[in-house]
Amino acid sequence: MEETPLAYRAVRGGIWVALSAYWTLAFGFAANILLTRLLSPEAFGIFALAMFFAQLLRLQTKLGLGYAFGQYKETTGEALATYVLLELGAVVGGFLLFLLAVPALEILGYPSSVTAVGMALAAAAMMEGISGIGGVMLEKELRFAPVSLVQGIAFSLSYLPAFWLAIHGSGVWSLVAQNLTYNLLALIGITWFIWHRLPYIRQMRWRFSVSLARQFLGFGVVVGAGMLAGMLLTQLDNLFIGTFVGVAVLGFYDRAYRIAQWPAILFNAVLARTAFYTYARLQGDEERLRKTANLVTWLIAVAALPLALFLFVAAPDLISLLYGERWLPSAWYLRILSLIFIARPFWENMGSLFIGLGRPKLTTKLTVIQALVLAIAGLPLTLIGGATGTCFAVGLAAITGVVLMFREARGILSCPLWSELKGPSLAAGLTLLSYAAFARLIGLGDFELWMRVLIRGAYVATVFIGWMLLIQPRAAHERFRYIWRLAMRKE
Repeated sequence: MEETPLAYRAVRGGIWVALSAYWTLAFGFAANILLTRLLSPEAFGIFALAMFFAQLLRLQTKLGLGYAFGQYKETTGEALATYVLLELGAVVGGFLLFLLAVPALEILGYPSSVTAVGMALAAAAMMEGISGIGGVMLEKELRFAPVSLVQGIAFSLSYLPAFWLAIHGSGVWSLVAQNLTYNLLALIGITWFIWHRLPYIRQMRWRFSVSLARQFLGFGVVVGAGMLAGMLLTQLDNLFIGTFVGVAVLGFYDRAYRIAQWPAILFNAVLARTAFYTYARLQGDEERLRKTANLVTWLIAVAALPLALFLFVAAPDLISLLYGERWLPSAWYLRILSLIFIARPFWENMGSLFIGLGRPKLTTKLTVIQALVLAIAGLPLTLIGGATGTCFAVGLAAITGVVLMFREARGILSCPLWSELKGPSLAAGLTLLSYAAFARLIGLGDFELWMRVLIRGAYVATVFIGWMLLIQPRAAHERFRYIWRLAMRKE
């Protein structure tokens, strides 16, 4: 009787999260095409570099209090008061820390445009942090729909001022406006849902607990250290390129990076929220936990691999179609990064597993190792090979992280998750091997640009699915039927 409600709630919640994530991806995809055509590479480079400093100095993400509260089984007035007050202190403290760091950035020689944009992004991060408190309250109760709805609407509306400013020549400030507007609208929407959907919170007796604060901080700081390492892992490349190569090249790299993240964006938005709470609920139930981890790993592989293959084979035409020929330097970076970022959804899933089971130190340790690999390899490779060298450093860090995380997961689950990757990986390899022959056979170069992209996408999806049905017919049918039954089951 216990398994079905939890599975139902997790899958149904995952559907809401997925719909929001996919809408955000689709709308953001179209919006960013327009912004990229309107703005210069320098604008995106300045924004990426400023975002690095804004995230680096943000305190809230370094404390991991949302994970500590989410992992804490009881939702009492004491727990809520302790969590909320700690988070609010971290939110405000992070903004003040950035203001104190501005003179140091200017002394280091970063242009005033970077520091000014950074201050605006720090203010946006403060609003994001406050709305995030409400989001954690809702999602701890597995109420993913309100958060997803707010995020989808806020994201769509946030591009209106961005478009207006970009058309009127405001450059990088159009990107800043989008970020500020999104976080303001999300804050308003989440506050409304908290007030109307969780009325019992107002009836609780709120009381700050020093002992519980120590417990949250003890758990959260470990998670936060991992999040800091994760931030460095995903943004240290921007620092290297923006500082040692130039903001224009960083703009080309950033556009490629954003496209290469499609597989990660599609799954991380779902996994980081639904998987964490599901794994946390399955603590102590080894059999169900093992089945869930295996299923999620297989689903990631089946969905992420063909998308990454499409990005690899279609990179030059895709860049030209979306952004125009002036952005073609991004295609080379996209091909490298698309293969590297296959690893990211698996890495995120393993992180959710370890933290959900109350082992944040493990996630932190492995993430720190990856960040150290990137830091050690990234600087010399960037100096030697420019942004291409940075790409290879990112790949080295990603491979290291996934290998270590799967090894640790095997010890926890008593089963090798690598086995779930055999069928999808073989299907992906056979799809890629046959692509060159397919392209020559139909004379792909003779088609119009948009048609070449469409044909490549159709080829990768069709051939990959065909190979999967041949390689794992029984597993594919059983697992997809299981997901379908849970999704369609009435509450």
